[in-house]
This record gives sequence, structure tokens and C-alpha cells, in this order.
Amino acid sequence: MMGISLKDGLTDNQKKAAELMGITEQEMYDRLSQLQPGFVYPCSIIIPVYNCEKYILQAVVSALNQTIPCEVIVVNDGSTDKTHELLCGVPNITYLIKPNGGTASALNLGIRNSIGNWVHWLSADDILYPDAVENMLKFIDNNEKIYYSNYDIINEYSEIIGEFTEPIDRNFRTKDERFKELLGNYYGNGSSTMIHKSVFNKIGYFNESLKHSEDYDFMLKAMAHGVDLKLIPIKTLKYRRHPEQLTNKVGGSLNEFIRSKYR
Repeated sequence: MMGISLKDGLTDNQKKAAELMGITEQEMYDRLSQLQPGFVYPCSIIIPVYNCEKYILQAVVSALNQTIPCEVIVVNDGSTDKTHELLCGVPNITYLIKPNGGTASALNLGIRNSIGNWVHWLSADDILYPDAVENMLKFIDNNEKIYYSNYDIINEYSEIIGEFTEPIDRNFRTKDERFKELLGNYYGNGSSTMIHKSVFNKIGYFNESLKHSEDYDFMLKAMAHGVDLKLIPIKTLKYRRHPEQLTNKVGGSLNEFIRSKYR
């Protein structure tokens, strides 16, 4: 629970946040007025970042600009570019800094420090649509499911170059059928997922020993422990493809290694 005092109007940092988000000071005041004593964030948006100076502010602003108030936690995983300088100037976020340990370790730190009931992972080079969290919450019917959505695909210039639409009939298959499909082919997108905090209490956190594909490993682990996956058939995200993204830098598929643990 939390509360924000507005008796003296907006602080300089809150005014700066309004400017960064592209909203008026009155709109910022109205948003902050919702965060009075007793308010609980419905969702914490966790943004792990490593050397993503080119895109990080777009990701952060998209998280701050959600149509319902969300806690925004940015975890700097030992960046050596200008990421830190950029984030130091962003108000209204929780900013955590740690030595480089990989995406999973940054996610886990953010989750452990979050206070929202739900966790939404957002990659530092992706962009959430403004109503992403609000629309996803409308579809939620069970805390022991991981929810994921469709998304648009953008390039390094933020131009839409495609879209990805998951088959809605997957929702109507059995859990065993969904698990078998997931073993054969990863579906979903880490940046489009909503996960209730209770799921982490039940099955643990992301695997910090993996260089990448921690989302695939987590989804398989979740289903192996009885947590189901459900598609929300709307687009909530702009997923960015560009030459500098982590999977292109690290290289090497871990899919077979991950699958072998759950067969």
C-alpha cells in the first residue's frame, strides 16, 4: 500500500515526469490522485536492461503511460553505455542497479522488489501499447495461469513491419496438448506476459544460469508444475527486431537443452 501527498501540488520531479510522458501537469495530477493511502498497484512492470541506450526510454515511457497506474521497475544489469545516465533523469520509476548477471537475474531482482499483484515483463527495446495492462487484466480469470498476447513487430526505427497472431483455438485444447505443443515449439513472448506473484512463490523464479531463453524455460517449468498458459487475443505490444538484440549477440539455440529437462 502507498500514498502520495499532493497538498502542495506537483513536485519538480513529477512535472518532469509529465513532460517525459507527453502529458499535461493536470493529467499527471489526476493520475497521481489515484495513488492515495490504501491504493495497491494492480501490476508491476519489470524492465531489465543491459546496454540499450538507443531504446530504453521508449520502453520506460510506454510503461509509465499505461491507462491504469502501474509500478515501473527498471533493473540496470551492469550496462556500460549511456543507459545509466538516461535512467538517472527519469522520475516516477524504481531504478535498481546490479552487476551484470544476465536477463534472468535482473528480472528476478525486479520481481522480488515489486509490490504489484501481477508482474509484466517488458524488454528494454520493446514498447507497450498504452492500454496493454488494463486490457489484459480484463481477460484474467485465474491467478494460476500465465497470460500472453499477440503483438506487432517493429524495426530499429519503430516502424511496424509485421504482426504475430497466435492461434486462438489453442485456448480450447487440453492442458496436456498445450504442454506438448510448447515442448515442440515455444509460443508466446516474454514481453507480452502477465504473471501473478503467487506463481513465483509456487514454482520459483527465472533460471539465472541461462544466457538467454529464460522465458521458454520458465513457461515449460510453469506448465510442468500445473500452471497453465492462456492467450489473450489482442495486441498489447510492439516487439522490436533489430541487429543489436540480445539473441543476435549471444547466439546459439538453447531450445533442445531446455526441452530435455521437461520431457
